Amino acid sequence: MSPIPERLGRLDGAFYMRAGWKMCRVIWPQRCLISNKRLWPGTLAYRGRAVWTGPGEPVIEEHWHERHEHLIWQLKE
Repeated sequence: MSPIPERLGRLDGAFYMRAGWKMCRVIWPQRCLISNKRLWPGTLAYRGRAVWTGPGEPVIEEHWHERHEHLIWQLKE
């Protein structure tokens, strides 16, 4: 299990326990959740997806990490 960044709250911790990470190209401008840097279209970044199910429609939550920040975050594990 990966460590949770310190600046994130309890609710985001649940996301990190459930998310699956995949490297892909950014299509729309996004923000890196770790460094708060802007990720422009065409750059490679890690996308984390968690699916929340319950009564009703499933909800898909996505967060982005810059490529280098994500690797450093994983090494801190």
